[in-house]
Amino acid sequence: MPGDTNVVIREYRDGDLTALRDCVVELQDFERRIDGRLRPGASMADDYLREMIRRCGACAGTILVAESDSVVVGFATILARVPFESLDDPPGDYALVADLVVHEGFRGRGIGTALLSASERYARASGATELRIAVLSENRGAAELYRRVGFAAYSEVLRKRLDAGGEGA
Repeated sequence: MPGDTNVVIREYRDGDLTALRDCVVELQDFERRIDGRLRPGASMADDYLREMIRRCGACAGTILVAESDSVVVGFATILARVPFESLDDPPGDYALVADLVVHEGFRGRGIGTALLSASERYARASGATELRIAVLSENRGAAELYRRVGFAAYSEVLRKRLDAGGEGA
């Protein structure tokens, strides 16, 4: 892999749970800087991991782990069969990269790109014909990575804060 030859992408093993928890905490705390309403990472990580593992079972998913010199440095959760739910959606299902995180000290080495490539291979092998990923609009680094590997905007969710005392309240 360009940038870091010691990185291996592999499937999750039971012994990875603590390392994944550390990744979830780091990602959640980073995203809290964008949206302060989000829960602190340490307060939600255990429940989030249980839900992530449950969703993998329900949606033909897996967790892919990035390991550098036997240390987990990131992961991606890929759900291969997420059903469209709304009547105005196309019939069938799609694949979803539900999580992607690389520890801050390991970013810029191609690990995120490698996780996304492995996620795409998993989705294709599972028969998916569409792969989706979501990103907070202000997380520009992640958005740039996703566009660089071929993702393009499909739909946008716009918001307007209706805080007390603000315009529109």
